[in-house]
Amino acid sequence: MLDTGQYLNRNALKLMAIGFIVAVAGMAMAGFGYAQAEKPQFCGSCHSMEQAYATWQASNHKQIECTECHLPNNNLAVKLAAKTQTGINDVYHEVLRDYPATIKVTAQGKKIIADNCLRCHQSTVETTGMGAGGQDCTKCHRSLVHGTNKSKGGIKVE
Repeated sequence: MLDTGQYLNRNALKLMAIGFIVAVAGMAMAGFGYAQAEKPQFCGSCHSMEQAYATWQASNHKQIECTECHLPNNNLAVKLAAKTQTGINDVYHEVLRDYPATIKVTAQGKKIIADNCLRCHQSTVETTGMGAGGQDCTKCHRSLVHGTNKSKGGIKVE
């Protein structure tokens, strides 16, 4: 016959095993969700990003995911925080359907983009004024990835 201590130990082990399985399943689902949200197809699935997605597909940077340019990439925690913040903002405006017709990059967004440009192209610009950083790469290279068409992001009201 089992005493109370052995009974509690078996239940505790069962609960720990169940907790472990739930934690592993949760981490796997979170990892899968994160990987899916990194894909450009995910970004392009929103109505407001259709034009940006189409111009990206036609660019020389089509092998680079949106998050490589539009999110900080120097620290995973900072990237996750920025991804969460921008994701909530995007969902909010998609649900309200109030994105402006021309989506503009914020000053912080321009800084992130410039930092990412330099992360990939540092050796190309290291002997120029751009090499020191702090420059706005999009001032001269705005049309490089998303073309010159400045229209029709946002929500189409019909």
